[in-house]
Amino acid sequence: MDLVRDVMDKKLLDRSDRELGRVDGLIMHVGPGSQPRITHILVGGITPWMRLSQVLARVAGKLARMWGPKRGDPVRIPWSCVKTVGHDIKLDVLARETGAI
Repeated sequence: MDLVRDVMDKKLLDRSDRELGRVDGLIMHVGPGSQPRITHILVGGITPWMRLSQVLARVAGKLARMWGPKRGDPVRIPWSCVKTVGHDIKLDVLARETGAI
């Protein structure tokens, strides 16, 4: 699987096809003596800005703390919740359980 092509920026749908947003980032675990593996999907927060520039991410973080919603951190959705990866990414979880909406 090509993570950039097949996962990044794809629409996330919950168990009942409710949209949760888009994949803004991924968390990967790299341990000694083991293969790297994706552990979480990141949605929202300053994650999209981090992909562009660390400077923009810091500015976006400061602005979010000053004027943004109470939750400025990205939502982490466990990779184990991914059911299918296709045109959209289907999750085996309800949107309200993730905190993304």
